[in-house]
Amino acid sequence: MKQKKSMGQHFLQDNSLLEFEATLANPKGRKVLEIGPGDGRLTEKLLQNSPSSLTVIEKDSEWAAHLQKRFGEEINVVSGDFLEEDFPSFDVVVGNIPYYITSPILYRLAEMDFRHAVLMVQLEVARKMVARPRSSEYGRLSVVAQLFFNTQIVKRVKKGAFSPSPKVDSAIVLMVRKPFNPEKSFLHFLRIIFQHKNQMVKKALEHEGVHVEVPLPRKRARELSPGEIAEMHEKFRVLLQE
Repeated sequence: MKQKKSMGQHFLQDNSLLEFEATLANPKGRKVLEIGPGDGRLTEKLLQNSPSSLTVIEKDSEWAAHLQKRFGEEINVVSGDFLEEDFPSFDVVVGNIPYYITSPILYRLAEMDFRHAVLMVQLEVARKMVARPRSSEYGRLSVVAQLFFNTQIVKRVKKGAFSPSPKVDSAIVLMVRKPFNPEKSFLHFLRIIFQHKNQMVKKALEHEGVHVEVPLPRKRARELSPGEIAEMHEKFRVLLQE
């Protein structure tokens, strides 16, 4: 079967990296969800680490059928779009994430219940996830990755480790869930203030029709720490829900 570039199918070929990911995920005795398993190379490594259950979700129906045939009852195959499916809680989430939908996947993960995740993402995205305020890479993704999770870049991966090779390098990131469960309006609030990130936050909110009566620090979104943004959301969440 051929990979589809239109679906971002660049499969990891390096066996040592596949084993590294599976070991880092620490799936033994845990319920595991794998996103975008493709040809099942990582799936195989995860099974070798004895998870209590392994569910894989694959958007490409041909690869989903291949996985079902290859692994049978060892795994639960969901043929569908991760962004559109509803899942029960899992302990561990693992995946080599297609570059073109990385951000939507990470925002979706922020809404899910699990212990930790091991993801292969584009290196540029990994750097955004751990970026600090005022840096050029700091943005909405940074805030989500740092408020909802303890996020760290574990290993850089050269593009030659994949087939076909992508144009850029990747990174393996470890994300450990934090006890941060804000109102659903939080992600909407983030979108508003970073959509106008070069404006003062007060101006950005008013631009979206949120009337601001309380005093706010004269800062732009890109200058605020994740913690400051969480505190600010608490002040405005009622207004955002109106």
